[in-house]
Amino acid sequence: MREKDMQIDQKIAVLRKNPILASLPHKLVSQIAEHCELKSFAAGEEIFRNGDEASKVYVLLKGHVRHPEVNSPMHQFGIVQEVMLEGTIFGYAGLIEGRGSRVISAHAVTDTEALALDGAYLRSLLRTLGREGHSYLQDLSRSYAAHEYAVSGHTGWVSVRNAGKVYDPSGKHVVAVDNCSIEIRPGEFCAIVGPSGCGKSTLMNSIAGFDKLTSGEVFLDGKLINAPGQNPKPGPDRIVVFQNGALFPWATVLENLIRGPVVQGRMTEREATEKARDLLGKVGLADIENLYPGSISSGMCRRVEIIRGILNDPGVLLLDEPFRGLDALTKTVTQTALLELYDLSRKTVLFITHDLEEAIYLADRVLVMTTRPGHIKQTIEVDLPRPRDARLLTQPEFVRLKELAIEAVHEEAVKAFNAGEKEFA
Repeated sequence: MREKDMQIDQKIAVLRKNPILASLPHKLVSQIAEHCELKSFAAGEEIFRNGDEASKVYVLLKGHVRHPEVNSPMHQFGIVQEVMLEGTIFGYAGLIEGRGSRVISAHAVTDTEALALDGAYLRSLLRTLGREGHSYLQDLSRSYAAHEYAVSGHTGWVSVRNAGKVYDPSGKHVVAVDNCSIEIRPGEFCAIVGPSGCGKSTLMNSIAGFDKLTSGEVFLDGKLINAPGQNPKPGPDRIVVFQNGALFPWATVLENLIRGPVVQGRMTEREATEKARDLLGKVGLADIENLYPGSISSGMCRRVEIIRGILNDPGVLLLDEPFRGLDALTKTVTQTALLELYDLSRKTVLFITHDLEEAIYLADRVLVMTTRPGHIKQTIEVDLPRPRDARLLTQPEFVRLKELAIEAVHEEAVKAFNAGEKEFA
């Protein structure tokens, strides 16, 4: 069947076979249909492979598609081994902003036809629906994250779903976070920025297990870790690095580093010591292992804490403004060390900061939060090559992204200031 032979109304009929697409306004479905391209694949043909660039998302018209890497169905996330039902979406990676490659492949088992749509175009259409469109995108991105977690075996998939937090509900009733959703892929470095009081730390505390949610849910690697009605608990799968530091003052740097993995039984003392010394050497701290935290600089302490976090092998490393208060030179050195350690470990990192340049420099993706009650206002994809160094700060693309972040945060800061004036008037 050729593209010209398939009318728009036929495409609309296929798209409406999908539950998510069927719930969209008719005008949007018509727009989607107009931009769909009919693709035909012969039996045995590869539709896409693991590692291919991900730009298209597909809706099955007829035929049979298999994902060889998916060993069992994950119906909770809409993921199946075999795609045979008309209207089924596959190729989710094409929908995920800033994600350049696929993590699974797709083969045509029989002669197959599908509608292919540019993922960026579909994202832009859904965003015109506001919060409802954002919810659709979260559902789709959650499916992709589940694919990657299940197929690649990478840990550190964080899913925050419609999270809300109200402080002092029977008194001042301060709504810190409202209907906030985030999907962080395994191995992604994600930064959160926003005006003071927007709920950045509240959100991180809900992931860390320090703060109970009023509404919504938080999952780590598909496991529920926070929801109303349960008492969240911190765990070794989430390591937090605070700006004030948390090294044991009575223990040497080396003793601080090896204690966790040895006590947990994941490493012998010899293995932990070798690993700790290796990482210390990689960030220029080879000669401080026998010193105590009180005798080293704040910047060195931050580097040691990050190494300790990585040695404990968490699912996600949570950093709450860890470099705040450091002088400019020390901050630069410490940022470089964090980048080196991230490149070595590829741990999932959630990083909170007020420093927009720092966020762009470090992260794969920067989430801008609104003023209180906080939710995600804007996502800035940082498509800059790694490894990174300070030369990146003068590049035109870096400057463009920084200006984009400044504009987004400034708008929310003005709202916060005006709201504060009214509150204290």
